[in-house]
Amino acid sequence: MARKPETVDKRMTGKAATQERILAAATDLFMSRGFERTTMSDIAERAGVSRATVFWHFSEKAGLFRESFSRLLAPFRESLERNFADVPPRKRLEEQLAMSQQFANAHRDDISAFVRWAVESPDLREGVITTLFDLNQRFAGALTQIVSDIVPPSRDAKLLATAIMLAFDAHLLLSVFDQRPQAAEERSAAIQSLASLIPDAD
Repeated sequence: MARKPETVDKRMTGKAATQERILAAATDLFMSRGFERTTMSDIAERAGVSRATVFWHFSEKAGLFRESFSRLLAPFRESLERNFADVPPRKRLEEQLAMSQQFANAHRDDISAFVRWAVESPDLREGVITTLFDLNQRFAGALTQIVSDIVPPSRDAKLLATAIMLAFDAHLLLSVFDQRPQAAEERSAAIQSLASLIPDAD
């Protein structure tokens, strides 16, 4: 199923607006057609610019793909950078998990494409997997920090955070194959339930 065309921020002008239009077009085409079946000419046509303009902004298709991929992950990266300093640790954990699950639910098609690219495209596999592992580690680091603020010093915060991460990763993978809303809600509830079992410091 084709993705809904993305819109460009109307506040952008000149070079920035053109580059964003190209990225939006490329992202849409890479997601709907895949990397191999998308050409620079296709991207130029979708963006409403010349092929030369696409090459001027992005010298090769692989580079444009990397930028598009980074663009897709930006909302999740931003959620990990949110400042939770004023929120109690237990509430912070609930909100971080809720935001992450909301991202997963909203970007299910994107996640499916990530898995497809990693499996089907040898030229892209290393970059996709490396980027996803980096993001996964950032998420693990954020969870570990939050959990360490909850548990007593005698408990291993990293292990507890890893257990939550494993549940979350399983939820992401299962969401690719089992897209029933009820199943997604049950998995999300299970993750929150697991998090609630983390002991508080005395």
